[in-house]
Amino acid sequence: MKTLQHLSGYSFNSYQLGLFRQLGEFRGRQLVNVRQQPEVLDTLRQIAVLESVEYSSRLDGIVASRELVRKLIYREYRPTTPVERQVAGYRDGLEIVVEPGEHMTMSVSLIRQLHAMLYAHVPHEGGRWRVTNKEIVERDSNGLRIGVLYRTMPARVIAEAMEELVTCYHEGLGQQVEPLLLIPTVVLDFLCIHPFSDGNARIAWLLIAMMLALNGYQVAQMISLERVLARQEQAYKRALQLSVKGWHEGQHNPMPWIDFFLNTLIRAYDELEDKIQTLQWQGSRAPKSQLARMAIEQTSHAFSVADICLQIPTVSRELVKKVVQQMRAEGLLEPVGRGRGAQWQKCNTSA
Repeated sequence: MKTLQHLSGYSFNSYQLGLFRQLGEFRGRQLVNVRQQPEVLDTLRQIAVLESVEYSSRLDGIVASRELVRKLIYREYRPTTPVERQVAGYRDGLEIVVEPGEHMTMSVSLIRQLHAMLYAHVPHEGGRWRVTNKEIVERDSNGLRIGVLYRTMPARVIAEAMEELVTCYHEGLGQQVEPLLLIPTVVLDFLCIHPFSDGNARIAWLLIAMMLALNGYQVAQMISLERVLARQEQAYKRALQLSVKGWHEGQHNPMPWIDFFLNTLIRAYDELEDKIQTLQWQGSRAPKSQLARMAIEQTSHAFSVADICLQIPTVSRELVKKVVQQMRAEGLLEPVGRGRGAQWQKCNTSA
């Protein structure tokens, strides 16, 4: 592949080597965190699934409320609308890649299976390669077309290209190439091949979660990478735009995308350790109540009990009410309105 085949020819500066080293340190500490905080991490896992499904939809232009996502994740009803079906498809794919089984491995058949799952609930031929050629259009900040960013690989060679992509990945692992270098280059090549007519970006995010887990990086199990990406969406798109130009000729520069990918993982690991450290510092035997308190403390506007419940689906409404009343007694919260529409806001402590 255009990136994977040229890995040995790339050089890395001290800044990039520092990113690899920092992520290696995170990976070493995560084992301790998993052993010492199983209940907290279980709650974080459930929150991460909710956010990953929600934000994957946003990144792909699918608008779905958190309440809708929660109901579909917990299978409270069958999806019926096009939006619900798209959300349910990503939920199904995420379930098998976030914590992959012992014998799961990257393969062409698995990639096609994930795409079939993504579109299992809609009238779409999921799992089939693209049969028409396609141009990826470059647009300005106003959404106006300014040219062709790149032309995807011709449809007639997609099957061969995907086999080669997977082979290069496994050869890299066999040659002990750093997985944190292999993963973003696999994703870059995958997006340039653009093997499916739709859903390529969402498949790429699922592959990231799976490859990270298979290589010992568990952060995607407890922090939603899709949410982290969504909060820097413009930088995400810009990094890809810079790295795909010249891909067909093998003259592209993958570094903007690799740097973005590594920094995204660092942001996710920083967030994970911050949450765990906060819970440990508070010394709580009831981590769910502390997660509710953290959610309230991070809210910058008036909120309802239901708003907090949607952020933390594993916490009961009664527990959130209890935390709210505790924070009110501590002088941290004050009510806004009364009755069913009552909300809460932080007290102004500057006076």
